Amino acid sequence: MVRARLALAVVLAVVSWHSATNLGGVAAGVGYAVASVLVVVAGVPVLTRAVAGAPAWVLPAAVAVVATALVALFVLGVPEAYAHALGVGSDRADALDVAVTRLADGRYPYEGLTYLGNPITPLPGALLLAAPAVLLTGAAAWQNVVWTLLLLPLLHRGPWPRPAPTVLWSVTVLGGLEVVREFVVGDDLVTGTVPAVAAVAWTLAVAGRASTATLVAAGTALGIATCTRPHLALVVVVVVATVGAVAGRRRAAVVGTTATAVWVLLIVPFLVGGSARFSPWHVAAKVTGERGLTPAIVVVGLVAVAVLLAALVLVRPSSPSAAAWCCAAVLFAPSVLSLARRLAGGPAAELDLTLGAAAVPFALWAVCARRPVAHAEPGAPARTLVAAP
Repeated sequence: MVRARLALAVVLAVVSWHSATNLGGVAAGVGYAVASVLVVVAGVPVLTRAVAGAPAWVLPAAVAVVATALVALFVLGVPEAYAHALGVGSDRADALDVAVTRLADGRYPYEGLTYLGNPITPLPGALLLAAPAVLLTGAAAWQNVVWTLLLLPLLHRGPWPRPAPTVLWSVTVLGGLEVVREFVVGDDLVTGTVPAVAAVAWTLAVAGRASTATLVAAGTALGIATCTRPHLALVVVVVVATVGAVAGRRRAAVVGTTATAVWVLLIVPFLVGGSARFSPWHVAAKVTGERGLTPAIVVVGLVAVAVLLAALVLVRPSSPSAAAWCCAAVLFAPSVLSLARRLAGGPAAELDLTLGAAAVPFALWAVCARRPVAHAEPGAPARTLVAAP
């Protein structure tokens, strides 16, 4: 568990580097990193024991206090004194607002522009998930509140709170600097991954014992929840490999085929009339420096899949925790690639360590996931292992 919490602390420190240095320079960045390690590695066990030994009412009361604080933070927004360092609005949230509104009006969503003049980059799954928030409140940013609160029962594996997941969740959502910044301003790199965590958890839970129809339903949810940003397609690969390891190739094929079909059904309609106007291709510039579906981004994508497949052959994830760490690793990769590009001589202005913030929910779930994947179907290889430490 110490290594797992240390890995979570490292993820939080890296993706929060930009916000910390904006607030107080390199010293603040280093100080926050050290504090993250100390709190997550050493402080969390102490707090967990304290909560576990407290009266029964303390735990639900603590959850209520944290939830109230989160809502208050979201409503109040960033204090004016920190507006320049942390920002006061979200181009990502505005992209969802514009796209969902255009879609509701019967217009092509990807021809709109954000208030900063940027193209719409979220994939159709993100529009589908953000639609309730946009249509009910007028702002996609409100989904941050919903997904952050729903992450807690996912960590508990049920509606009843447990001390360790509650403490980890509280420390992450209130102490993770980039997590808090995104939550307040409306960015969705962190919260937008929570539905994917839920879909992965469901898929692994039914991997070996549920009916084919249930497995198809889980694969459908997995397809929708991951069709939000291009690199979440790698999460599908991890899940398929895990299902194959514990429940057999046939059931893995059901999950993979279903999730892939959902991706196709969500994206292809928006390519009718020419793929050039499908603005999510724009995100390729964050990796290659070139916008659009260029040979460079195709090569990067193929190499990423090849490296992931090779890693999965070696690791053979067969527990929720192992699968979650694999997912966290592939989602953290954009931060690593951004740093590598900068060290290779890329423009300093394009260094963006926050790109790996999507790894936070998976890393948090990985620390809390201690239950093995459901037993394999008859005739499939029996690989029900305990979760990785």
